[in-house]
Amino acid sequence: MNGSGVNTMPSGSPRLARDGAPRVRALIADDEPRARQFLEKLLEEQTEVEVVATAHGGGDALALIEKHKPDVAFLDIHMPDLSGLEVARHLSLEEMPVVVFVTAYDRYAVEAFELAALDYVLKPLKRERLSEAVRRVVSEVREGHRSKRARDLRAALDSPALQGAMPPLKRLPVRHRREIKLLELDQVPLVFSRDRLVLARAEGREYLVDYTLQELESRLPQDRFVRVHRAALVNLDAVESFGGEDGVLVLKLKDGTRVEASERRAAEVRKRLR
Repeated sequence: MNGSGVNTMPSGSPRLARDGAPRVRALIADDEPRARQFLEKLLEEQTEVEVVATAHGGGDALALIEKHKPDVAFLDIHMPDLSGLEVARHLSLEEMPVVVFVTAYDRYAVEAFELAALDYVLKPLKRERLSEAVRRVVSEVREGHRSKRARDLRAALDSPALQGAMPPLKRLPVRHRREIKLLELDQVPLVFSRDRLVLARAEGREYLVDYTLQELESRLPQDRFVRVHRAALVNLDAVESFGGEDGVLVLKLKDGTRVEASERRAAEVRKRLR
């Protein structure tokens, strides 16, 4: 285990399954240590699978997937920093492993998984159900179906059913160099669109965001962020003052930025600021 609490297994020659084929390389991501260890134990009983890394959160999972390039990722969907659904969403199609979601029973999530034909296992984990999922994963990996599964997963993640199953964002994932950086929401005074890109301002710079403003309006805490016009969301805690200027509501942020509210949204913005 390294200093961040992330387990990485030693690399070397690929281990072989009983049939002589390379084992399917797996990553586990779960913020609950006992659940993570139990899943690792069950997977170690599967002769076709080798666990190459375990992560205690979504941010760690993204970094370890980039590092280890696993064939399959078992992602818990209720991690506090970044859910398993968010982790899958932020993977590029080129690096995306086969994904198996792990969840305690959640009717809406399960219905969404069934509708999208996604692999999932329920907590408490059962050997029989996990073995079924492993058999499907091994078949998909060895038959070269990973790229198709990645495309299917990406389409499913954009569907209304799975969008509705995603929990509110507790941190904002942004692109930073070649990695995903998780910003604390109180660091983000403003999210806006420009030239068809969505950008978040934080730490004196702008970061690329992989969500539309419409998605963020529903996913960010509604008691903290308000849509001021079609191209901007403002963090209410970042507002220093506001008032009318030539009939236009203007918000002055603590970093000195001035943001105008649209006429259509001005009344709601005033209400939220009081």
